[in-house]
Amino acid sequence: MKDNKLIAEFMGVKSYEAFGYTNFVYSENNHRTEVDLAYHDSWDWLMPVIQKCFDNSEDGDMQYIMHYLMVVDFNNTYKEVIQFINQYNNK
Repeated sequence: MKDNKLIAEFMGVKSYEAFGYTNFVYSENNHRTEVDLAYHDSWDWLMPVIQKCFDNSEDGDMQYIMHYLMVVDFNNTYKEVIQFINQYNNK
């Protein structure tokens, strides 16, 4: 998923190319291809990303992420995180 790759890059995860795949290095013994990333599927993966979004936010940037967090809507929270990262990258 290209959005998971976008998140991994936003999080500063080191990557390398091998056998036609982008691999991300989470630890010495934890290398994952972009199809193995679970940002789109797990609160455990997404919450550190949300924290980094908070750390890099300006007034009003987080309103939609906050809304979807408060109503515990994972899919829309994920979509808003992607939106936030795209806006952040365009600044």
